[in-house]
Amino acid sequence: MASPWRPEGWTPNPAETEKFVSGLKYPTIREGGPKLKVQDDKDVFLYQYLLKVCPKYRRVAQAIGSCVGHAYAGCADLLAATEIVVHGEAEDWHGRTLEASIYAFSRVEARGKRRAGTSDGSYGAAACKAVMNWGLLHYDVDYKGTVFAEYSGLREKQWGDTGVPDELEPFAKKRRIKETTLIRNFDDYCRAVGAGYPVAVCSNVGFTFARDSEGFCRPKGSWSHALAAISKRHGKRPGALIWNSWGNSSNSGPHYPDDMPVPFRGSTFWIDAEVFDRMARQGDTFAMSNYDGFPPRKLPDWTGGVL
Repeated sequence: MASPWRPEGWTPNPAETEKFVSGLKYPTIREGGPKLKVQDDKDVFLYQYLLKVCPKYRRVAQAIGSCVGHAYAGCADLLAATEIVVHGEAEDWHGRTLEASIYAFSRVEARGKRRAGTSDGSYGAAACKAVMNWGLLHYDVDYKGTVFAEYSGLREKQWGDTGVPDELEPFAKKRRIKETTLIRNFDDYCRAVGAGYPVAVCSNVGFTFARDSEGFCRPKGSWSHALAAISKRHGKRPGALIWNSWGNSSNSGPHYPDDMPVPFRGSTFWIDAEVFDRMARQGDTFAMSNYDGFPPRKLPDWTGGVL
């Protein structure tokens, strides 16, 4: 189970988010991908692509209020993996995304600041600006003598104040997400994830930690939190699979599917479609695409089995 202290870190900025969305090439998923379909008859599990390209993939537990960096880093990894599996772009996998890079860019550079201060937190639209304009860094990549081998909450705290070091910015700019677009409801979400585009959800909706018999967690309390949404299911109880950043034993109870791979079992839970709608209505939920736009694409007809 999760520890008593659970770092959150979503600090909404509605005015700046609205300004950001209004300037997007594709403000909504229906404008970015008008031919995308909901595909109500198909379950989609994006985590399988990630384990296909990196069988030993493991996510860390955030140590400070850097959830926005973690949610967007997880989505970036899923997007890269989907690119590889669906399009055969093997050169796209550079290893796990360094969460601190997105978090710091979203707090400092993306807001035009020199210093952001030592308090934690960020918001989704700032992370979108970060990944589109400043890019990403990765673990286990040699940046001319600098290699990030381990996660560090201290690094996130320091960079969250001063930004990504100047000498690393040119490397990050080589790995940018081309497009982001606002997700307004569960229907939008299904269109995005059904085509392989992961979604980062920022809201103040909290949840129980025990999954019910179908793998769902019900809303409870308030979390000012960013979460990755990485799969969808249809049928009598449609829902979105939420991937949390509070460690690999933050949730308990039955899984769906029963053979969900170990790296995702303890940190994921399903939420009902109407709950996703409630979260998305807060206006800071975005899908990411590596393309110029969000073209429809047919995903392999995989189910929840271990690869």
